[in-house]
Amino acid sequence: MPTYRADINVAETRQAKRRFGRRSTWVLGTIGTLAVIGTVGFLGAKNYLMDGLPDLPDKKTMWQFNVAETITLLDQNGRMIGHRGPWLGEPLKLADMPSHMPNAVLAIEDERFFEHEGVDNKAVLRALVNNVSSGEKSQGGSTLTQQLVKTMLLTPEKTYRRKFQEAVLARDMETVLSKPEILELYMNRISLGPQIFGVEAAAQRYFGKSARDVNLAEAAMLAGLAQAPSKYNPTRNYDSAIRRSKRVLDRMVANGMVTYEEVQFAIANPPEIVTDPVAVLDPDILGYAFDHIDKRARAIAGSSAPDLVVTVTLDAEHMTSAQTSLNDVLDKEGEKKKASQGAVVTIDNKTGAVTAMVGGRDYANNQFNRAVQAQRQPGSSFKSFVYAAAMMDGFTPATVRIDQPVNIDGWEPKNYTERFRGPMTIREALKLSINTVAAQVGAEIGPSRVAETARSFGIQSQLRPEYSLSLGSSEVNLLELTNAYTVFPNEGLARPPHLITAIRSTSGEEIYNRTPAPGRRVYPVPYARQLTSMLRDTVETGTAYGAKLGKRPAGGKTGTSQDYRDAWFIGFTNQMTTGVWIGNDDNSSMRKVTGGLLPADVFKAHMRAVHQGLPVEALSAPDPLVDDETVQRLVQFYGRMSEAMESERDLAAGAGGSGNR
Repeated sequence: MPTYRADINVAETRQAKRRFGRRSTWVLGTIGTLAVIGTVGFLGAKNYLMDGLPDLPDKKTMWQFNVAETITLLDQNGRMIGHRGPWLGEPLKLADMPSHMPNAVLAIEDERFFEHEGVDNKAVLRALVNNVSSGEKSQGGSTLTQQLVKTMLLTPEKTYRRKFQEAVLARDMETVLSKPEILELYMNRISLGPQIFGVEAAAQRYFGKSARDVNLAEAAMLAGLAQAPSKYNPTRNYDSAIRRSKRVLDRMVANGMVTYEEVQFAIANPPEIVTDPVAVLDPDILGYAFDHIDKRARAIAGSSAPDLVVTVTLDAEHMTSAQTSLNDVLDKEGEKKKASQGAVVTIDNKTGAVTAMVGGRDYANNQFNRAVQAQRQPGSSFKSFVYAAAMMDGFTPATVRIDQPVNIDGWEPKNYTERFRGPMTIREALKLSINTVAAQVGAEIGPSRVAETARSFGIQSQLRPEYSLSLGSSEVNLLELTNAYTVFPNEGLARPPHLITAIRSTSGEEIYNRTPAPGRRVYPVPYARQLTSMLRDTVETGTAYGAKLGKRPAGGKTGTSQDYRDAWFIGFTNQMTTGVWIGNDDNSSMRKVTGGLLPADVFKAHMRAVHQGLPVEALSAPDPLVDDETVQRLVQFYGRMSEAMESERDLAAGAGGSGNR
């Protein structure tokens, strides 16, 4: 009989093997697929989470990384006269602070700071449970280290990728820095208010003291700011800041950092908030000079020091006087005279220190600094260098030339008054700003000699060696022209102008310290005294008589470029030299404004203000006497004629006419 059962068993066995094979293949395929998916998913997740992960900087760089540039200006007495950028205090070590300062931070921000390795797993789990149970994100689990790397290296976005990267960087930081170093870095870099970073800057801004000296109540308030600097800002939300500081004190007690009695005393004696320190100078007054100083200071310091404290030569009273004097004159006469802008520079003769630099009427609306950035024709204010060069070539103040029509290789300069006076000394020619005589003298000694003399006095702008240079045809800026004039009252000594005496970082590191240098002899003493005497006459009885300072001796020279585009007055006392320029930015003509009018008015108002309380000092200038009897008679004759003809002087000072003066 056939064995069907056996056949059936064999068939079933074969079928079972086939099913097992198919199942195994499916399982293996599924596992493989899942493995591939898992690998792809892992790699994708890893790439997503690690994308854009920044490198951790080295120790030194961490203190400067991601810090916006900041600069503070101090005057010679250490007063803050200006500040730009965030407020950064001097970096402090933990040993520099009272123990309750770092303890307050740890109590409220990271109680287990010394127990974890950058990420506190217990805190994360606790925050997760609380957030799930409350149905909202009421707690966070970030450690102090995580907060630090987030502030320094990451964006503020609230994503899982950012949190993952935060954790990675925090663990890396803990391998590079010690716990005390991390805590110090955190306390010196954490934001504690609007543009206020670190406990030192915050203590100074809120309490008017260093973080070295804060008491327990003040420390608790500073520590409480870290969570929400705007919400708990004590200058705006004092009650909220007090409530937050009490929370800090409670955590300090719970962690055994202070006693209950100490906390009660702190609560009974809450912090007193000082008024925000205000710079001595209004930013609109300081702005032009600040821009110039910022650029020069950073050129000196280089990129390694983004936070600078710069001691400058500016005098707050001088700055205020210069701005006020300029604006007062232009507010009164500017519209009528079609004069819209101006600039003022004052320099200490004995040091070269720039005590005032005002580059315009309104810094907020226009930051172009006309004291250093504007290149304009100086007109007749350049004649002083023509006669200075002539002295070196054998001329004296009593040398006579004829005021008459002249033609110098086709160039025919005209006088401002359009009149000719005949023979006169060069003293009279400078005093009345006679163009024909200055042109003749310049042509005799040569334009190159004139340019060389001006450069030796400190003019750095390009001077074209052409005949018209004698009447100020080459452009200069106000700072260099004013500084060049200091050579006259300094008896021939030139000193480079400077605004910066010292630069340091906020950490106290010295970056630059200017060494005072003696003046450089560029002009003989006798000639300097003679030119000073001639420029004194210009103020006493010449075109600059509107700049007289009463009994205080002063010298100077007016200047007006062609078509009244620029009006200058550069003048000095024995103590200081001030230059004033008035004109329009579009180079349009003013309405017959000469150097003897508006610029002289600004000079007089400003110099009277800044000389208040200073002794009256004589200029180093001899009387206009010579030994030669013939020349002496000419001097006396033309001197009396000039004094008698006040109308001529008034015309030369700006009452009418055209041309350079």
